[in-house]
Amino acid sequence: MTNLQRTMWGAAAMSILAAALAKAGGQTDTPAGDASRGKALVESSGCFDCHRIGDRGSRVGPNLSDIGGRRTPVRLQQALAAPDEEVLPENRFVRVVTKEGATITGKLLNQDAISVQLINPKEELKSYLRANLREYTIVDKGLMPSVQGKLTGQQVTDIVTYLSSLKGT
Repeated sequence: MTNLQRTMWGAAAMSILAAALAKAGGQTDTPAGDASRGKALVESSGCFDCHRIGDRGSRVGPNLSDIGGRRTPVRLQQALAAPDEEVLPENRFVRVVTKEGATITGKLLNQDAISVQLINPKEELKSYLRANLREYTIVDKGLMPSVQGKLTGQQVTDIVTYLSSLKGT
């Protein structure tokens, strides 16, 4: 899919969701859904393999503990359907290949002219000297799977409702 197609699809998805929300009673701040079902789906769908909510889950992906205060329901739905559309710089991953041929992928924490620091999927902090790397690539596509075709519209609405309720403590 080209960037233009993704952008067009994302815009179409947002307008469809906005129209559905308006039709459901003019409420555009929170979609109709069941937060408890959404929470159960988040807990059972592998989201905690990368994301953290409260004191549960991984620190590799974005912390979702206050995502409802940072994202609108429309943006949450779009992030679930087309997660590659918006990868914030603080959520980028890197792939490094050492001169010995080892490939390591992790969340980029810091980089400078001498080294690259990342957190790997085991939540280990790693630092690599650039002089010891054969390859260094910023990865900002394919980090999170899309729910499109995997979950029903109601399940997505339930997850969005749950995530919208997360305002932090």
